[in-house]
Amino acid sequence: MVKSRQRLLLSLALLSSLLLAAYLPIVMLLLMSVRESASIYAHFWALPWPLHPANYAAALTELLAPALNTLYICTTSVAGVLTLSTLAGYAFARLRFPGRSALFALVMILMMVPGMLLLTPNYVLAMRLGLRDSYWSLWLFYVSSGQVVAIYLMRSFFAALPEELFESARLSGASEWQCIWMIAIPLCRPILVTVAITTMMTFYNDLIWPMLMINDPHRETLMQALLRFVPSDRQATGRMDLGVVAAGYVFASIPIIAIFWIGMKSYVRGVLSGAVKG
Repeated sequence: MVKSRQRLLLSLALLSSLLLAAYLPIVMLLLMSVRESASIYAHFWALPWPLHPANYAAALTELLAPALNTLYICTTSVAGVLTLSTLAGYAFARLRFPGRSALFALVMILMMVPGMLLLTPNYVLAMRLGLRDSYWSLWLFYVSSGQVVAIYLMRSFFAALPEELFESARLSGASEWQCIWMIAIPLCRPILVTVAITTMMTFYNDLIWPMLMINDPHRETLMQALLRFVPSDRQATGRMDLGVVAAGYVFASIPIIAIFWIGMKSYVRGVLSGAVKG
């Protein structure tokens, strides 16, 4: 009895330490975002009083336009990924055509190729097509790169659905497009949310490919803007304004946190359904 209680206390202490280590940087970032830079340099661990919300106004001045660019690029790219992966996944799962297994095997082989190995050929292809400094250089390669895992997940989900649902619809005169729109898509909403959130997070946090493709400051993404976001202290001390920098990082985190929070329940259902049915 004593040993089990000691193990419980040890486990609680370990979990509490891990929880503190995970959330302490986040809490410190939030506290720093409402403090003056001079206060942070002088007393790093002090509480933020008085509050200094002007940090967010200064950060928004630099980061709002790149954030809107990023959301525009990500939402359109995710829409392309969902559309194409849904159609491809349905075709691989429900349709019978020559070479189906071979084509799906080729898609699976692409999952084994590290993304870094594709940077050079993708860059050369984009330059040959004249796509640099255009949104097409991000759209086309984001949609194509997001297809592989998305097709696998959608195909696994569709393959687990009862064939009787589709057979009865076909006997009633429904076409394949109607089967997709009226049966497949309503049933696969959780996995669609899962694919949307995972691909959105990938595109939103991407830095390497936009740095290679986008040089126009009016088209730069949020990650590019954060890379060069080094505001100087407004008190002319020659140091970085840590309060504004922290506010910029908090602002950059809000969209992806909000998207995950809104779709959290469907995301969990999609992950569990993919794990069970796949």
